[in-house]
Amino acid sequence: MIQARTSQDDLTLGSISTGGGMPRVLLIAYACEPGRGSEPGTGWNLALGLAKFHHITVATRANNRPTIEKFLETFHGPRPEFLYVDPAPWVLRLKQLGIFSIQLFYYFWQRKLAHTLAQQKLQFDILHQLTFNSFEIPPFAFTKAKGLKIWGPIGGGQTVSRRMLPAFGKIGAVKELLRNLRVAISARNPVIARTLGGCSLVLFANKETEKLLSHACHGQTGMMIDVGVDVKKFSPDSQCPERNKTVILFAGRLEGRKGTTLLIRAFAQAVTSTPQIELRIVGDGPERKSLENEAQKLNIQKKVIFVGSVSHSEMNHEFQQADIFAFPSLRDTSGAVVLEAMAMRLPVVCFDHQGAALMVTKNSGIKVAIDGISQSIDALSTAILSLARDPKVRETCGSSGRTHAGEQHDWDPRVLRFNSYYRDLISRSSESITRQPLSTSMNPGFPMTPQS
Repeated sequence: MIQARTSQDDLTLGSISTGGGMPRVLLIAYACEPGRGSEPGTGWNLALGLAKFHHITVATRANNRPTIEKFLETFHGPRPEFLYVDPAPWVLRLKQLGIFSIQLFYYFWQRKLAHTLAQQKLQFDILHQLTFNSFEIPPFAFTKAKGLKIWGPIGGGQTVSRRMLPAFGKIGAVKELLRNLRVAISARNPVIARTLGGCSLVLFANKETEKLLSHACHGQTGMMIDVGVDVKKFSPDSQCPERNKTVILFAGRLEGRKGTTLLIRAFAQAVTSTPQIELRIVGDGPERKSLENEAQKLNIQKKVIFVGSVSHSEMNHEFQQADIFAFPSLRDTSGAVVLEAMAMRLPVVCFDHQGAALMVTKNSGIKVAIDGISQSIDALSTAILSLARDPKVRETCGSSGRTHAGEQHDWDPRVLRFNSYYRDLISRSSESITRQPLSTSMNPGFPMTPQS
């Protein structure tokens, strides 16, 4: 039997533990903006949803303030409070000049937040580190304020195997190899280990990160994708446009880790036997020119359409014009665009690893093994052809995908899941009872796992 911890944090709970009002929660969400996808969408949608059940204070970037306050001008429901934090002006200046990376800037932001909490002596029932999701920079605020600690969903433990490094090119492969080394070193950082060990709950965004870090956790752990989707916003029209071709869609930043080069090569193989297919690439980035050159070299430039950057609100149109969504990412914690495609009833082709392996079920797409460059290209090509040639399978997969996205990853069930976790943790801690697995009634498919 695993016993509940009786740390000092557990003994200094606020309102709910003493029978008072709503529990006070600090939601640490560096990325938090209305109308956005990915991590900014995670920070915003969970903050807004959880404010219905808890007294939420959101710690976020100061530059998010104008967008947030503009939205709140016309919003009449329960709302969070916001704590806007930015590090010293010289840190901001070095970031603007490109001298500081986003990771280094985030480190200083976390330090500033911790200092602010200590200075203002703010106290909460729960401190929840939500965004960024990377484990490599721990939430320093956890050491400066009392309350139960939740970290996650966290990712960053996913790496690229040596067999797939050539897909990045020579310079890219070296950078990715160095990142693999950095992740391995970070996983052994005693500060990160202590932070994980002091959490009442740690949620992992993929199995790779769980495998890397779960040994350091002494509280509850679980699995939960770090992004979500609004299935009301991403909802396909009842009638799909008629066309004489099958459109495969990719959407994302055009950089090495997204695997777009492999997708273009796989498409080149597929188009030789099924010429009535087209590949649309939505997004921009440092690899765009080389990807355009690759399409030209393979003589498929007329079949590969580079759309460029598209806003989050305009993605509905791109999804509506597509028949298949391809997500060939070589390294990604998850990928909100996958859930959006599923909500739009698109079958998904992806590699069977990292966040995609959890988001895409066997009934909502085709997950292929990632095993060497040529083998992976062949597998992607075969999967694309399988779906391109069978409209009924596409329809079945698409319908299943939308159901799964709505039941598991829409913001409403995600908010209810977190609400359940919050209340279970506070109740168990305040009662000082023997630890049991947390309730999973709001979380089918993502059970909580007690650590021995």
